[in-house]
Amino acid sequence: MSTLLNNFYNDSHTREAVKEFLLKNLNDLALERVYNKGNTEAIADAREVIENSFTELRELFEKKKDREVENPAR
Repeated sequence: MSTLLNNFYNDSHTREAVKEFLLKNLNDLALERVYNKGNTEAIADAREVIENSFTELRELFEKKKDREVENPAR
């Protein structure tokens, strides 16, 4: 599964389209609930989960730049 998630993360167009799709649908649901005077607490939690999930993907799969290691003994 990590290979699949890595491929997903590295396809920036698909990744951003999926994130935008999820957040747009969540916003649409939030508006509907607000107009119907419904409970919207879970929507804020869901948005946080989506945002945190994409942050975790970045932390897992973003290519890290090699740091130059300085040897103080030299």
